[in-house]
Amino acid sequence: MDGIIPLNTSLQRFLQRLLSVHVANDAELQEIWNEIHNDNESMGRDLNDTLSIINRSLKPAFDLEIRSVSLALNIGLGTDDLEEDAGHPQIYHTVINCNGDDVSKATANPDMTKNPHELALFRLIIERLIESSNDDGGDDDGGDDDNEGSARKRRRRDRRGAGCQASLSRMSMINFRTELKGAHAGKLSIDQVQNALNLFVAQGWLVQAANPNGDKQRTPDARKKKRTSFGASYLQLGPRSYMEFPDFLTKAGLDQENLPQILSH
Repeated sequence: MDGIIPLNTSLQRFLQRLLSVHVANDAELQEIWNEIHNDNESMGRDLNDTLSIINRSLKPAFDLEIRSVSLALNIGLGTDDLEEDAGHPQIYHTVINCNGDDVSKATANPDMTKNPHELALFRLIIERLIESSNDDGGDDDGGDDDNEGSARKRRRRDRRGAGCQASLSRMSMINFRTELKGAHAGKLSIDQVQNALNLFVAQGWLVQAANPNGDKQRTPDARKKKRTSFGASYLQLGPRSYMEFPDFLTKAGLDQENLPQILSH
C-alpha cells in the first residue's frame, strides 16, 4: 500500500514470535527482542522503539496493533504457592484487532473460536468473575462516617486500575455449562469445556491464578516448580481480555476506574 513502509526480516520475525505466543510480558518480549536483535538489520533503539516501528506499518496496513497493559496478576504455580512476582504490576503485550466492530467488542466476541456455545460460555465466565470481584470488594458507598464505609472506600481506591481481582476454579467454570440457556443449553460436554478453557488460557484471555483460599506463603522450593497455565486449578481474567474487550467488561459490571492502564506505542 502507498505510504506504508514494509518491515524488514528481523521485525517480521519479532512480530511472528509475538503472534505465536499471543501474550508476552515485558521480560519475555525483551528476551525475544534480544535474540533477534543480533541480526544485522535494524530493529530500532530498544524494545519500545521496535513496537512503535511495527505499529506504524501494522495498523494502516492491516488494522492490527501491538498494545500493552499494566496489570498485577495474582498468578500461582498450579499449587497454593504464589509466583515471585504475583500481585506486582507487569507490562503485558499482545496484538489486537482494531477493526473489531462495536458489537464484537461489546459482546466479547474474540476470533479464537467460531463455536457460539463456547463464546456464550466465555462471556458467562467473565460475568461471574466480575460478579465475584464486586461481591468481595463491597462497592456500596454507604456509611461514609463509619468504619465499614471507610473500609469499602479504601478497597475501591486500592482496586483502581487493578482490573478484576477475582479468580474461579476450573471446576466452577466447567459447571457453568449447565447454566447456559436458550440455544446454548446442553450443547457443551465436559471435555468440550475443558478444551475451551485450555484455548482461552493458551491465547491469553484467561490466565492461571493462585488458590484464593490457599496458603499465600511461598515454600522454599516454589521457584523450582514448572510454571503451567493448563494445570492450574484456578483461573482469572488475562491481559488480552482487558485490551480487547474493555466495553464488555464495564458492561458486565467492572468499574470503569478499575480498568488497567492501556499503553499504546
